Amino acid sequence: MNEKKIIPALTGIRAICVYFIFFKHLNCFSQESQPHLWLIVNQFYCFLNFFFVLSGFLIYYRYSDISSFNKTTLYNYFVNRMARVYPILIILISATFFIAYYHHYYSGIETFKLYLLNITLIKGFSSKYYLTGIGPSWSMSVEELFYLLSPLIFLFAKNIFSLFKIVLFFFGIGLLLTIIFHYFPFEGFFGDFLFTAYSTFFGRVFEFACGIFLGMLVKQNTPICHLQNLGKKTQFLSFAIIITSIALLYCTASINNLSHAIESWEGIAVNNILLPIGITILFYNLIYYESLLQKFLSSAIMVNLGSATYSFYLLHTTFVLSYINKYVSKNVFVIFILMVIISFIFYKLVEQPLAILVRKKLYKHSLQEVY
Repeated sequence: MNEKKIIPALTGIRAICVYFIFFKHLNCFSQESQPHLWLIVNQFYCFLNFFFVLSGFLIYYRYSDISSFNKTTLYNYFVNRMARVYPILIILISATFFIAYYHHYYSGIETFKLYLLNITLIKGFSSKYYLTGIGPSWSMSVEELFYLLSPLIFLFAKNIFSLFKIVLFFFGIGLLLTIIFHYFPFEGFFGDFLFTAYSTFFGRVFEFACGIFLGMLVKQNTPICHLQNLGKKTQFLSFAIIITSIALLYCTASINNLSHAIESWEGIAVNNILLPIGITILFYNLIYYESLLQKFLSSAIMVNLGSATYSFYLLHTTFVLSYINKYVSKNVFVIFILMVIISFIFYKLVEQPLAILVRKKLYKHSLQEVY
C-alpha cells in the first residue's frame, strides 16, 4: 500500500491525542465543584496509548527489514531513531536543569544526578524519579526501549502467534525484574507491579504488538475477514471500544476513589489491553477506508500540527508553560493556543533542522524520509 496514502491521517491523529494529554495535565475542571468532569478528563492519559500503537505500526511498516541484521541497515535505523528523539530532548532537559540549578531547586550533586537519569532516560524505570525533569518524557523510556529491541522482535515476530509469545515473554521479564527489585530495592527501580505495568515497556508491550500486527496486515495486504466484512463500520466499532474504555477508566477510578484508574489492576487491564484493540481498529479504518475523519486528519493543517507533536509533548509541561502561566495568562485555553504556536515554531526552527542535520552527518548512503 502506498505510504503517502497511509501516513497523513496517522500523522494528523497524533495532534488530537497530544492535545487530549495537554488538557489532562492542565485539567480545567475543579475537583471540588465539578468532580465528575474532572475525573473523566483526568483519565486522558490514555491517549498516550495511541502513540505506542502507532509506533509499533510505523516502525514495523518502515523498518521490519532490520531483522536481517545487515550492519548498514541497522546503523541507519538507529541513526534515524536517535535523530528523531535525542537532539531536542537533550536541549530541553539541559535547559530545564540549568534553570532548576539557577533557582536552587536542587543541590549541585542532586542536579547532576537527576540530569543524568533524565538525559539517559533511565529515570523511566524508577517510580522515584520518572516524573523528574520534563515529567512526560518518562514515556520516551518506553519508546526508546522498543526502538532498541525492535530488530530482535521483528526477527521472531512472523505471525500473530509468535507475536503473542513475545508479549508474554516481555510480561514475564517485567514480572521477574519487579520481583528482583522487590527483594533488592534500589532508588525506586521497578518499584512495584503497577508501576512496571503502566510505566515501562514490559507492561506496555501489548500496545506495540497491536501496532506491529497491523503493520503485518498492511505489508502483506491481508485484511482481517471480520473487519473487512464490516467495512467502513469499523470506525464505529473502534469508537465504541475507545469510548467504552474511557468510560470504564472513569468508573474504575470513581468506584475505587482514585485519581487515575491505572492505580488499580482493573484500570491497567482496560488501559493496556482493551483500549489498544480499539485504537488498532481505528488505525485499520483510517488506512483502508475513506471517511470525513480520514480527510480531516489528512488535511494540511492537521498533518503539520501532527508533525510538531513531539515538540508539543515535551514543551507543554516545561519552563515554557511556567513562563506563559506567570507572565502572559493563566487561562488554560490561551495557554493551549500559545503552546500550539510555540511548539510548531520550535519544530520548524529547531527539531526538524537538527534531525535533518544529524541524519546528513551520520547516515550511510541515501537519506530516507522518516517520521
